[in-house]
Amino acid sequence: MGCTVTFHDRIGPDRLANAVEPLGADAALVLLESAVCETIRLAFGEDDTEVELTLSTDPEMERLNFDHMGERGPTDVLSFPLHDWAINGRQSHLTDDDGISPPGPLLLGDVVIDIDQALRQAADGDWGVAEELVLLAIHGTLHLLGHDHAEIEEEERMRGLEHHVLGVLHRRHREITWKPGSLFDRAGHAATTGS
Repeated sequence: MGCTVTFHDRIGPDRLANAVEPLGADAALVLLESAVCETIRLAFGEDDTEVELTLSTDPEMERLNFDHMGERGPTDVLSFPLHDWAINGRQSHLTDDDGISPPGPLLLGDVVIDIDQALRQAADGDWGVAEELVLLAIHGTLHLLGHDHAEIEEEERMRGLEHHVLGVLHRRHREITWKPGSLFDRAGHAATTGS
């Protein structure tokens, strides 16, 4: 079974297709699924897992950001983990008091990505929206697994994991026209607004 990503589309297929041109909406979803699953494999392992990934817009993200983070305005990605984690090096482990999971895949939680913010960040950085969405999916998934960037050491660990997953994706998805250096040269891209 492995890793399963369930997508929730709050933006519509045409909006996604226009945002990721010339890639295509279906290819973008495959790429996002690959980003989430590779992140889980690297930071957690091969256990059966499931993640809910929602593509939203500014209004929904503004509401979520205020309701859950107490921040006004949109943010690029929010994560809603279902478990308590301990981090040992780069690996995430369920804490002892997290309880026993029911049979079946381990539902890790929800990642919500704001397509409007992704469009702005991609334009500001002069790289593709698909690349931005990939990084946000990786970043949000790491938060589901207990990683954070509040302290410099935590941020360095997260950036290292992000770069590793991006490297795998660059090699695996050669059909994507990655802009050379676009995401690898982003020192401190920290999703600073609530992710």
